[in-house]
Amino acid sequence: MQVGLILSIPLVALLIIGCFGILNSKTIISSLFSLDVIDTATISIFVLIAAYSGSQTPIISDSPRYANYSDPYPQAIILTAIVIGFATQALLCAIALRLSRTTPLLRYKDLEK
Repeated sequence: MQVGLILSIPLVALLIIGCFGILNSKTIISSLFSLDVIDTATISIFVLIAAYSGSQTPIISDSPRYANYSDPYPQAIILTAIVIGFATQALLCAIALRLSRTTPLLRYKDLEK
């Protein structure tokens, strides 16, 4: 088996677990944890897809000996996704903290009332 396939199976399982957690969560905090699991699995899958065997850190040069270097654009996109995911989690945690003043348990049933 290839290494990519071996690594992709747990990542897809992690993505499924996160989706299952979002669908079955009863509190906002468990939804936040599930969303973080989905975010981590998605970024890890993108890293797995963007990496290939024998690639190294890119260096700017026109020499043909630098042909084995990886493309920096997927790396930049992944870094941007990490920052956006962190900002989203921080915003949702702040909203959950604000909601916890009125409903301390943060259950969805309590918020519907």
